[in-house]
Amino acid sequence: MAKISVPDEQHQWNENHDFNASVASLAHWSFLIGFVVPFASLIIPLVLYNTTGKDDPFVKANAKEALNLFLFSVIMGIVFGLLILVLIGIPLLILLGLYMIVFQIIAAIQTMSAKQGDPVYTYPSIFRLIQ
Repeated sequence: MAKISVPDEQHQWNENHDFNASVASLAHWSFLIGFVVPFASLIIPLVLYNTTGKDDPFVKANAKEALNLFLFSVIMGIVFGLLILVLIGIPLLILLGLYMIVFQIIAAIQTMSAKQGDPVYTYPSIFRLIQ
């Protein structure tokens, strides 16, 4: 039988790309890791942004988006915590928690399956302090 081979250049790019997509998705998975390891949702995206993000713009953009989600959740958590005094804060905190869990999983899965040229997943309805 004839053996079909892939050129070394193409094979090496696919391995490198899969690794970078996995590293980029780690920024989004860090929120679930944060339930076990305190402050992981802040530390992991910062480390990715300052290490791998210097060489890979895809990792840098995903780490930046994860940091924006972290800042959004902290600020909205404080605001909703204050609104507990008027009883509207309790359902808003529950909705914020659901938003955080659902959209971080969606972002991590879409980032893991991203191909070259795909846009970075952006979280809907959040303000972005880090540009």
